Amino acid sequence: MMKPEFRAMDSSILSGNPGADKAALLLPPFDTCSPAELLAHFRQRAVDNYFPLKPGKAKHVASAAPILDNEFTLNNETHRLGNGFDWLHNPSADLEWLILLHKFYYARDLALAYDYSGDEGYADNWVALVGSWIKQVPDGFVNSQVTGRRLQQWLLAYHYFVPGRDCQAINAEFLLAFLHSIQSQALFLSRNLTPEGNHRTIELSAIFTVAILFPELSASAELLTFAQSELLANLRQDFLADGVQKELSTDYHHTVLKNFLRVRELADLNGVNLPEPFDAVIEKALEFSIYAHKPDGWLPAINDGDVNSYLSLLGKAERYYPSDALRYVLSQGKQGQPPTQRSRLFADSGYCILRSDWAERPYADGRYLFFDCGDLGFGSHGHYDLLSFEMAAFGRSLIVDPGRYTYHEHPSDDVNWRHAFKGTAAHNTVMIDGKDQMAYQCHEPVGPQPHAAVIRFESNQGFDFVHGRALSPRYEVDHQRSIFYAENEYWIISDLLSGCTSHRYQQFFHLPPPWSAPIQSLNNRQGQGVCLPNLIIAQAPRAEVAMRIESGWFSPEYGVKHAAPVLSFSQEGDGTRWFQTVLYPYRDDAPDIRIDSLPVSQSQHPATPMQAMALSITLKTTGTVYSDCFFVSHLNEPAEYRFADIVCRARLLFVRRNLLGEIVSLQADAIESLSIAGRTLLDSLDKPVTLNYRQSPTNPTPSAVWERAA
Repeated sequence: MMKPEFRAMDSSILSGNPGADKAALLLPPFDTCSPAELLAHFRQRAVDNYFPLKPGKAKHVASAAPILDNEFTLNNETHRLGNGFDWLHNPSADLEWLILLHKFYYARDLALAYDYSGDEGYADNWVALVGSWIKQVPDGFVNSQVTGRRLQQWLLAYHYFVPGRDCQAINAEFLLAFLHSIQSQALFLSRNLTPEGNHRTIELSAIFTVAILFPELSASAELLTFAQSELLANLRQDFLADGVQKELSTDYHHTVLKNFLRVRELADLNGVNLPEPFDAVIEKALEFSIYAHKPDGWLPAINDGDVNSYLSLLGKAERYYPSDALRYVLSQGKQGQPPTQRSRLFADSGYCILRSDWAERPYADGRYLFFDCGDLGFGSHGHYDLLSFEMAAFGRSLIVDPGRYTYHEHPSDDVNWRHAFKGTAAHNTVMIDGKDQMAYQCHEPVGPQPHAAVIRFESNQGFDFVHGRALSPRYEVDHQRSIFYAENEYWIISDLLSGCTSHRYQQFFHLPPPWSAPIQSLNNRQGQGVCLPNLIIAQAPRAEVAMRIESGWFSPEYGVKHAAPVLSFSQEGDGTRWFQTVLYPYRDDAPDIRIDSLPVSQSQHPATPMQAMALSITLKTTGTVYSDCFFVSHLNEPAEYRFADIVCRARLLFVRRNLLGEIVSLQADAIESLSIAGRTLLDSLDKPVTLNYRQSPTNPTPSAVWERAA
């Protein structure tokens, strides 16, 4: 086994530092203890006030081996540093690499390798790295959140090397230097907190941890009082009223949640009371996490972040915030009770999750769609993805957000990869005139922000419907998108684009790599689109709409990207333009599908640009043939519409008929009147209603539904 290049702590670590003496560092009676007595005290201290320590494994020995040779792989980029390397020098063109070096995540591998093997070389290496860092680096180097992360990692490693151990690499001189540094860094954080956002949460969590674990330090009481006060204020500031973290990143939501859960666990272990509102906000944040996780346990990477699963975090949360819904999701439906709502709108963030029944078996086969109908979010982590979505079914992500890939920009790169993953074209929405929804320059958004909002959300046992709107200062087009989840079976996405002058519209669907079979185009009889493993994407054939399969990228984690296909539909023109897309997921055999657009007429305002669309969808599967008719209006005021054999005043209508022409299912939203095939079913209601009818042995005809509605 290789030995570290610099192991010994020399006496200059504390020299010339007036705050390093024991009197300034420690409270009585510890300030009068000899160095040997202090080392004995901290070695003998109980460890039941810290998180449970996981045992080291052979894999940690393998992971730690390169670190002993000063070789660090961070963000999928490897650099071997020289003996006694300069902590302030970045060997990478990406600042994120240096940031990770200073965060010390690799200290965990050293600590666990030591725990597994008992080899003092791992402890020697940790002492050398920490010691040289203390000698070279000023408090707050890079930014405050790096300090917060480093303190968390240092304290984790400390608990493997010091309490209850007889680690020879840890001597009294190093321990004093270590204690001085963590107090100094915690005090620096308390005076230089990031104003708001996930960084502030990390920093406050670190201050709280130092203060609560080391009451012997002279500043701990002051730091604990400060952290308790600021943590509650930060918690209230960080989460929107619907429980979503305000940066609107699914990944950073859980980063923040993780740090607040660390505070809750440490407070519980140390008998520290937290104010009641603390738990109420955390419980709301957990509700969003329950819905946001896909049935296969993974989380979509909305805005900056990686593709992750945070079920293990939810498992820890369940100990402090037990609920039937949390237990249900963690056990994949084997324990607890499903959430009370099948689909859910988080109104303040604009996030909406539409999904099949929680009782789906196997659980991972559930259908799922995450619709982003919110603004960009606080800070710089928002992507230009208004009205984008991600979709999964049958244990697979079928339409994906491509991720973030990098935070770095470099003039020598042929492609600005930060912008390539952040821009509108990298998301499952409509791009107008080749422009992002937000102007971008040198990492940052420029100028006024775009705005998105949910206009209508309706969810019941029969169907889900959400209608959103996005406006950008970069063009005069009004983009409205509605999503209808039909029959617990498939989605219909309707995009209405209204502009006064001519524009080019590009609608994107990003597909994950790799596909197990080639992409097959639908034939002209079926419609315009593609058949993929487990998914059909189809539109009614229209001469003005062109379809292409383009090359794109997918990044599951920072610094990693894979080639991935992108399906696009495009058209150009003035006035009102639209796309209507059917997304039909299937398990084994693809249905025979046919999509046709239906002309819609409006009797009251025939000269008004049409803001209503209708489709005929024929589905043939083994043993069944259905003819579905779907209609949606994006007008706020009611009007009478005619299409196929239907006349209605409604915002939304879905009718399923069998081979005999019988209505087997009907759903409607904001409906006032309805006539099908010359038969009046609803006539001039006093107010709009929602209808949900399915044929069954006990409900063979829709007449009772109409009578109740009337």
